[in-house]
Amino acid sequence: MRRHFLQPMLVLSCFAACEHDHQKPVGTNTDTEAEVQRYVRRAYLDLSGRPPADADLAAATTQLRDAGNTAEARATFVDGLIATDTFAKLWIEELENSIFGGNTLDRQYAFVCSIVRGQDRSCDACTQQDSCACSCGILPTLLVERTDLMAAATDFAANKSSSSIERRYAAAVGYFALNGDPEGRVSALFDDFLARAAEPDEIENGRAMVIGAIFPNSPAGLLFHRHGGNYADLIDIVFDSEVYREAMVRRVFDRYLARDPKPIELAYFVTTLDANDPDARGLVRAVLSSREYFEQ
Repeated sequence: MRRHFLQPMLVLSCFAACEHDHQKPVGTNTDTEAEVQRYVRRAYLDLSGRPPADADLAAATTQLRDAGNTAEARATFVDGLIATDTFAKLWIEELENSIFGGNTLDRQYAFVCSIVRGQDRSCDACTQQDSCACSCGILPTLLVERTDLMAAATDFAANKSSSSIERRYAAAVGYFALNGDPEGRVSALFDDFLARAAEPDEIENGRAMVIGAIFPNSPAGLLFHRHGGNYADLIDIVFDSEVYREAMVRRVFDRYLARDPKPIELAYFVTTLDANDPDARGLVRAVLSSREYFEQ
């Protein structure tokens, strides 16, 4: 009940992404064409990785100017960019760059598959140039994973949630194979998807889940008030947690505003995310349509 009581206060006092343009002081309601164009260029770079073509710049500038450059008008403009395949491709590229330490998906799997191939004597007879295409050991599993992850940008563009895409990467052998021992796997999950380092007790409980329960269907560890018995349980616990949704907010703020959210901003935006299948696009829309982003 306490959260519901505070909700109106959070909405009214959250940061610039929640502000309305009528709150600006008298005399500052008109933005210059140069300011609007600067905003359009920045939004294009952030959401597509490239500057707008001259025609796109002119059209967006006119669209925003004619609508009074309100937060609602900027949100409509941002929605158009988010809906493009280019945004989906860039989002996946940035995700892979982050979790694969600068590697592309192809390079990550080429490296992992070559290591597996070199260590598995049953692969000695394989003549495939692409190690992942060998039919020995766990390489067929890695090939299926790589094929599935190659479709991530298409799936994201088709409105699969960002959390479901990230969950897919986190569950892949190609992601965690190079993270070392179970402690390293837990630390990587926290660093890559929860935007913070794992505490010692979190590492210990996560490690126990990675190793697996001694007895089938019994808990191995406790994390975020939930028991888990294996790595699949650990993935579910991480991506179903409020800690993960808070991390989504923090990562969007850091990516587009280069700052951490204030506590009241964090509290508000976490409530806007679906607890079962959160998606970051609404956060991106709110931040990029904000007055703070416009004025940076």
